[in-house]
Amino acid sequence: MRAGAGAMALLTSLVWGCTPPARDSTPAKVLGEYIRISFNASSVGDKKKMEELLTGDSKSRLNSWSDEQFAKAFLESKRKFTGLKILESNRVGDAEVALTYELSFEEGEKEKSTRITQRKLCTIVKEQDVWRIKSVRGIRESIEYLEELTLP
Repeated sequence: MRAGAGAMALLTSLVWGCTPPARDSTPAKVLGEYIRISFNASSVGDKKKMEELLTGDSKSRLNSWSDEQFAKAFLESKRKFTGLKILESNRVGDAEVALTYELSFEEGEKEKSTRITQRKLCTIVKEQDVWRIKSVRGIRESIEYLEELTLP
């Protein structure tokens, strides 16, 4: 089994049942928990849960959002999580890991629904024995229109 496949199997089993960062967490668990919270956000209070998983500029950026901005991005959006794959995990140092991952979700109403797949690079650092997301950078995005009518 490839290393990425093993990490994916572990992540898949943990993504939906994690709690905020614990001292025994892993970078993959922290990323999975952040994504789980972001797709299942039900109130502005979830912003605080997401901030607990972040550090540095990522945390500052989310913290600077108003409640209205957060609600528009996470509560009012019509996004449905469909998949997360860890493609590569590279240890940069004792307290830093770079994860390349692919996130898939559907967005929009039935007739205007799209499947979006994003490949991203996430830097996760260990602070006081707890892993936190430091930065996320987009690498590639593809959009598939699910109900689009095409002519030959």
